[in-house]
Amino acid sequence: MKLKNLIPMLNVSNLESSLVFYEEALGFEVVSPPEGIQEWRWATIRSGETELMLSETEHELGLEKGTNPQESISWPAIFYFYPDNVTDLYNHVVTQGFQPTPLESTFYGMKEFSLQDPDGHMLSFGQDVETVQE
Repeated sequence: MKLKNLIPMLNVSNLESSLVFYEEALGFEVVSPPEGIQEWRWATIRSGETELMLSETEHELGLEKGTNPQESISWPAIFYFYPDNVTDLYNHVVTQGFQPTPLESTFYGMKEFSLQDPDGHMLSFGQDVETVQE
Protein backbone atom coordinates (compact mmCIF):
# COMPACT_ATOMS: atom_id res chain seq x y z
CA MET A 1 0.00 0.00 0.00
CA LYS A 2 1.18 3.51 -0.77
CA LEU A 3 0.06 6.94 0.36
CA LYS A 4 -0.97 9.07 -2.62
CA ASN A 5 -1.35 12.58 -1.27
CA LEU A 6 -1.28 14.72 1.86
CA ILE A 7 -3.41 17.82 2.53
CA PRO A 8 -2.92 19.24 6.03
CA MET A 9 -6.12 20.38 7.76
CA LEU A 10 -5.37 23.27 10.09
CA ASN A 11 -7.68 24.20 12.92
CA VAL A 12 -8.14 27.98 12.93
CA SER A 13 -9.90 30.33 15.32
CA ASN A 14 -11.43 32.56 12.61
CA LEU A 15 -11.90 31.16 9.11
CA GLU A 16 -12.38 34.48 7.32
CA SER A 17 -9.25 36.02 8.86
CA SER A 18 -7.25 32.93 7.97
CA LEU A 19 -8.53 32.98 4.39
CA VAL A 20 -7.48 36.62 4.03
CA PHE A 21 -4.02 35.81 5.39
CA TYR A 22 -3.44 32.80 3.11
CA GLU A 23 -4.80 34.66 0.07
CA GLU A 24 -2.85 37.87 0.69
CA ALA A 25 0.36 36.57 2.21
CA LEU A 26 0.83 33.38 0.20
CA GLY A 27 -1.36 33.65 -2.90
CA PHE A 28 -3.70 30.79 -2.01
CA GLU A 29 -7.12 30.65 -3.68
CA VAL A 30 -10.29 29.12 -2.23
CA VAL A 31 -11.24 26.02 -4.24
CA SER A 32 -13.98 24.55 -2.04
CA PRO A 33 -17.68 25.40 -2.52
CA PRO A 34 -18.88 28.59 -0.76
CA GLU A 35 -21.40 26.63 1.34
CA GLY A 36 -18.49 24.84 3.01
CA ILE A 37 -17.27 28.14 4.36
CA GLN A 38 -20.67 29.30 5.58
CA GLU A 39 -22.29 26.03 6.73
CA TRP A 40 -19.36 23.86 7.81
CA ARG A 41 -16.81 26.61 8.66
CA TRP A 42 -14.30 24.76 6.46
CA ALA A 43 -12.41 25.57 3.24
CA THR A 44 -9.87 24.04 0.91
CA ILE A 45 -7.29 26.45 -0.47
CA ARG A 46 -4.71 25.93 -3.19
CA SER A 47 -1.53 27.55 -4.41
CA GLY A 48 -0.04 25.75 -7.40
CA GLU A 49 -0.09 22.07 -6.46
CA THR A 50 -0.15 22.74 -2.72
CA GLU A 51 -3.43 22.48 -0.85
CA LEU A 52 -4.49 23.08 2.74
CA MET A 53 -7.80 22.60 4.47
CA LEU A 54 -8.80 25.17 7.10
CA SER A 55 -11.39 24.25 9.72
CA GLU A 56 -12.74 26.74 12.24
CA THR A 57 -12.88 25.44 15.79
CA GLU A 58 -14.76 26.77 18.79
CA HIS A 59 -12.16 25.25 21.11
CA GLU A 60 -8.92 26.84 22.22
CA LEU A 61 -6.12 25.62 20.02
CA GLY A 62 -3.24 23.61 21.41
CA LEU A 63 -2.88 21.44 24.46
CA GLU A 64 -2.30 22.71 27.95
CA LYS A 65 0.91 21.50 29.54
CA GLY A 66 0.33 18.11 31.10
CA THR A 67 -2.81 17.40 29.05
CA ASN A 68 -3.12 13.89 27.69
CA PRO A 69 -3.41 14.27 23.88
CA GLN A 70 -5.56 11.12 23.72
CA GLU A 71 -8.24 12.97 25.74
CA SER A 72 -8.11 16.23 23.76
CA ILE A 73 -11.03 17.32 21.58
CA SER A 74 -8.99 19.65 19.36
CA TRP A 75 -5.59 19.59 17.69
CA PRO A 76 -3.47 22.36 16.20
CA ALA A 77 -3.45 20.38 12.93
CA ILE A 78 -5.08 17.28 11.49
CA PHE A 79 -3.01 15.67 8.76
CA TYR A 80 -5.39 14.13 6.21
CA PHE A 81 -3.85 11.44 4.01
CA TYR A 82 -5.35 9.92 0.86
CA PRO A 83 -4.16 6.29 0.68
CA ASP A 84 -4.70 4.15 -2.41
CA ASN A 85 -6.76 1.70 -0.32
CA VAL A 86 -8.11 2.97 3.01
CA THR A 87 -9.54 -0.43 3.99
CA ASP A 88 -6.20 -2.22 3.56
CA LEU A 89 -4.43 0.52 5.49
CA TYR A 90 -6.99 0.37 8.31
CA ASN A 91 -6.62 -3.42 8.55
CA HIS A 92 -2.82 -3.07 8.59
CA VAL A 93 -2.95 -0.48 11.40
CA VAL A 94 -5.22 -2.71 13.50
CA THR A 95 -3.12 -5.81 12.79
CA GLN A 96 -0.04 -3.95 14.02
CA GLY A 97 -1.76 -3.40 17.37
CA PHE A 98 -2.70 0.26 17.07
CA GLN A 99 -6.13 1.58 18.05
CA PRO A 100 -7.58 3.84 15.34
CA THR A 101 -11.09 5.23 15.28
CA PRO A 102 -13.59 2.99 13.50
CA LEU A 103 -13.43 2.91 9.69
CA GLU A 104 -16.64 4.69 8.68
CA SER A 105 -18.34 6.24 5.67
CA THR A 106 -19.07 9.91 6.29
CA PHE A 107 -21.94 12.18 5.26
CA TYR A 108 -19.51 13.99 2.93
CA GLY A 109 -18.69 10.88 0.88
CA MET A 110 -15.43 9.65 2.38
CA LYS A 111 -14.55 6.34 4.01
CA GLU A 112 -12.10 7.27 6.74
CA PHE A 113 -10.47 6.64 10.08
CA SER A 114 -8.10 8.56 12.34
CA LEU A 115 -5.14 7.71 14.52
CA GLN A 116 -3.00 9.81 16.84
CA ASP A 117 0.78 9.60 16.69
CA PRO A 118 2.79 9.32 19.93
CA ASP A 119 2.87 13.10 20.31
CA GLY A 120 -0.88 13.49 19.89
CA HIS A 121 -0.90 14.71 16.28
CA MET A 122 -4.11 13.63 14.61
CA LEU A 123 -3.60 11.61 11.43
CA SER A 124 -6.70 11.00 9.32
CA PHE A 125 -6.93 8.71 6.31
CA GLY A 126 -9.72 8.87 3.76
CA GLN A 127 -10.81 7.61 0.38
CA ASP A 128 -13.78 8.63 -1.76
CA VAL A 129 -16.52 6.09 -0.99
CA GLU A 130 -17.11 5.53 -4.73
CA THR A 131 -13.53 4.31 -5.23
CA VAL A 132 -13.30 1.98 -2.21
CA GLN A 133 -12.93 -1.66 -3.14
CA GLU A 134 -14.03 -4.03 -0.39
